[in-house]
Amino acid sequence: MGALPKNKITRVEQGKRRAGNKPNLKKDIKRASTPAHKQGLTASIFKKLGIN
Repeated sequence: MGALPKNKITRVEQGKRRAGNKPNLKKDIKRASTPAHKQGLTASIFKKLGIN
């Protein structure tokens, strides 16, 4: 592997920069519940029975 130029950003650094650029959006659980097809089997059964 040859020497990197001074201004070259490595893949690891790119990932770190991208990771620091993500907005922190918190989901309101009361408004947006998990869709049934993305829930586990027991969770969907409990929801149908009305046990949360």
